[in-house]
Amino acid sequence: MASQIDLTEDHLPSDIWRSWLPIQGRSVFHLFEFNQYPAGSTHYLTPSDLTPMLHEADIPDFSHTTLIQLGPPLDPSVSKAYQDAIRSAQHLVNSVTLTPSAVHGEPVRVPVWIFDYWREMELATSYQVQWRAAMVWLESYSESPVTSGCCQKLLMALSFFPWSGNNASVRNITSLLSGTPPQSYLSDFHIDHVINQISNQHQDLYGPKISERHIITTVDILGSITTFYGSRCAPPKAGNLLWERLAEIENQIVQGEVDSVGGVYHLPLHGVPVVFDFQQGYLLYADSLCQQIPKPEHKAFTHWITLLFQRSGRNIDNYPVPVCPLPTGCQNDGASCGLFALNAIGHHYLGDPLLPPDQTSLACRRMEIALDLIHKNTVCFILSNL
Repeated sequence: MASQIDLTEDHLPSDIWRSWLPIQGRSVFHLFEFNQYPAGSTHYLTPSDLTPMLHEADIPDFSHTTLIQLGPPLDPSVSKAYQDAIRSAQHLVNSVTLTPSAVHGEPVRVPVWIFDYWREMELATSYQVQWRAAMVWLESYSESPVTSGCCQKLLMALSFFPWSGNNASVRNITSLLSGTPPQSYLSDFHIDHVINQISNQHQDLYGPKISERHIITTVDILGSITTFYGSRCAPPKAGNLLWERLAEIENQIVQGEVDSVGGVYHLPLHGVPVVFDFQQGYLLYADSLCQQIPKPEHKAFTHWITLLFQRSGRNIDNYPVPVCPLPTGCQNDGASCGLFALNAIGHHYLGDPLLPPDQTSLACRRMEIALDLIHKNTVCFILSNL
């Protein structure tokens, strides 16, 4: 049985490989040299029997300039049907016949690697759109005296950032540098990345003995509290990895090894900082939109803290659990809640200054997060000559 040919330099013409497709290790600015893409999508038919459409013979005289006019399938199921048939074929398939609808012309015979080509081109244009949005956003801050230094560092870092369809961090960085929601919201990936930074800095500042008594945790762990303690239809716990991770933290709290648990909690379309104080038995809460804690969350958090006190043999003095204010800045837009929530956690555990609400300060903070992400995701990030 034949296997599908992998997309490698040996299997594609050199002009396509060198000029049209993303290459691991090449600078991200290679994207802006990329301007040759097939025409708009084409409506191809999917025959009930694909066998006659699969050919063992190659196309030695295939003109690669044809790709500029030959659009990819409008319906992704066409590519999938052909590739499934190629994998199941009893002979090596080197070319296929595609049949456009009557409006789009006559049947055309193409090399089998065209499906790989279309897939890679779709990735490349998708990343090009994301990078262009990030560059436009950066350009708007590049002339500001306050942000120019950070902006130049970030541009230098991006110029060394390798990109390809296999680099999952590409989207995480470009979505961070955008002025258009929802891309401009901090994702759980961004929040967890900064939470990990805060946790490491807390250990550096206070040492492991003190730091281990304060768990600064990820978004999914805080969300699991309301998942398992705030719903009448809570999911089963057996075999649930999220429950197992939360249970480990609970056991530490019950054994008296933890004084606080803090992090960013996701309300619907809004991130807020939360700190559980297990010495005093109360909840620290803030909202950069100056809103009160929602009743379902307060009920779930109260239930959780109360059960943990009972398991540890302690009595909780107040019920429901008191909610005390956690210092935070106030946002003036609809997309920076994650920045303010993270800053409130950093202020509480590290003494970081509160984040001002002006767009310049918020932009600098986004750039700082992006710089650190690039530090973590590339080995060719060089700033020593700046």
